[in-house]
Amino acid sequence: MKRIIVWMLIGLLMASCQSNIKTDGLITIDLNLDYPEKELILQDFMEVQYVPLESSDEFITTNIKTIGEKFIVMVNSSTLKLFDKQTGKGISVIDRKGQGAEEYTFPYDVEMDEANNELFVSDTNTQRMLVYDLQGNFKRSFNYGEDHHYDDITLFDKDYLVCLDDAIMYDVASMIMENKEIDTTRIYHYMLSKQDGSIVQEIPIPFEKIRVPMVIEGDVVAMDALRTVIPIEDDVLIVQNSSDTIYRFSAKDYQKEPFLVKIPKEEPERLLAIGAITPRYIFMETMDRIFDAQTGKGFPRNKLVYDREMNEFFKVEVLNDDYTRPEQVDLMRGIINGKETCIKALQAHKLIEAYEKGELKGKLKEIASTLNEDSNPVLMILTAK
Repeated sequence: MKRIIVWMLIGLLMASCQSNIKTDGLITIDLNLDYPEKELILQDFMEVQYVPLESSDEFITTNIKTIGEKFIVMVNSSTLKLFDKQTGKGISVIDRKGQGAEEYTFPYDVEMDEANNELFVSDTNTQRMLVYDLQGNFKRSFNYGEDHHYDDITLFDKDYLVCLDDAIMYDVASMIMENKEIDTTRIYHYMLSKQDGSIVQEIPIPFEKIRVPMVIEGDVVAMDALRTVIPIEDDVLIVQNSSDTIYRFSAKDYQKEPFLVKIPKEEPERLLAIGAITPRYIFMETMDRIFDAQTGKGFPRNKLVYDREMNEFFKVEVLNDDYTRPEQVDLMRGIINGKETCIKALQAHKLIEAYEKGELKGKLKEIASTLNEDSNPVLMILTAK
């Protein structure tokens, strides 16, 4: 039996952020180059808002699942907690874990449609999507269909979702372990109906060579995660690792157009992910498809930024100026919806430690002074200037 080592780094689900402007032109990145370094101060290009979440026995939580215009959904184990995004007040608790027809085994992906008072919960174990209202009442469910393994499920418009069919990972594993050829004409991105999960439109992304964040060495299968569906204004970017082009898929006409072209690096194979997009900067991350089965370490990453004004790429560090010491901000992971660019969850115990060392300033210092070890995270809401 294969021993599986899986790195799940999309916070969940993590990933990525939203632009406030249209694409000016096609960008080309050479993944073979070693770019110069650049340091950015977060507050120079982002408005930063901190919101402490209500802390009570009922609303104890840990990580962000999804966010809307008014609400944010956090998770604690398999229980979803709905909070008011501006005040941090707890609104509702949704605990529908179980084996029943109206229950999930675990809420892997979660998307919120506030306009229709609906929460979409993807249960990978049962290959189903369950839909609840924002109070947790069951509304409907649908199966993904034979041979489909949906991931990166993203709210697209009032009628549709866009997703990745993660069957590509199963196809690659079969190709390597069973010496099979992969079908490079297969489609792995779809637009789905919110009502019944039917495939409304296929989104074909052409590629000639398969590239996925997976390494198989002997009896070890190691996988990492790179998000492939990235919101950008009302549209989404489709980041198919195997393709040398990243496409923008439009909500106006449901067509795709090139957004960025990659000059690939083959040895070691280097993949690219897209993160926050602001009027000036596009944040990215490379990942080398390397894994050491002996140490259990691999998939090294480097953070990059494309400066639109300078028309140049840099290795980048983004620092939060609300700390008296250098504190890096990860603009590759976070969940967005609406006008905000990124949202992060700052854990209370880390803020308390920084406060006691005199490392905080301004509003963040004031909030940290009120926290205790049992406090919920503090939201850091980032909006592009």
